[in-house]
Amino acid sequence: MAVSSTGRCYICSAELGKTAMKNHILKTHGGEFSGQECMLLKIEGAYDKDYWLFLDLPMESDLSDLDHFLRKIWLECCGHLSAFRYPGRSWTREVSMDLNMRSFVPGEKVLHEYDFGTTTESLVTAVGVILRKTQRSAVRLLARNKPPVFECALCGAVAEYICPLCMYGPASAFYCEKCDEKHEHYDVLLPVVNSPRMGQCGYEGERDIYY
Repeated sequence: MAVSSTGRCYICSAELGKTAMKNHILKTHGGEFSGQECMLLKIEGAYDKDYWLFLDLPMESDLSDLDHFLRKIWLECCGHLSAFRYPGRSWTREVSMDLNMRSFVPGEKVLHEYDFGTTTESLVTAVGVILRKTQRSAVRLLARNKPPVFECALCGAVAEYICPLCMYGPASAFYCEKCDEKHEHYDVLLPVVNSPRMGQCGYEGERDIYY
């Protein structure tokens, strides 16, 4: 089991829980007197909300900028397709990647899907409008959950690997470096990473991507 989900503010290094972090960013870091008008977004794992990010994008930026960033920090393994969808009974209504931040109102949600085979879903919530100094990159990462800590199934030490073949079973699928070779699926183990895509497909952690 992972231990709790707190995160760090990348502006001032404050360590807070997710809701407290949202309020902290809005109150403490959301009010430059002039600058770029941006939408503050909260991103969570759709099925594991212990993984979360807060970031902002200028109002002229679109969902393709967000897609590129999420691939880089949370998702990219094999160049899979992705899409955004509006909330609904089955999330079937696709959203254009060209939709910009001005199209969203605070409280509105969209679902991001990466890889239509082994799918990782992220819930995106528009939090509110904030101002920032103009910067080169569209996305500014403001806060992120601290990496969850998992225990080795055999010895209880901090785990460094997860078995993708056992992760949905009843027993723990996590192993430390000393115990990993004792696991029957040793050759397919993947690293423990700070992402809701951990253990899926060939994902090994965030990376630089150029497309």
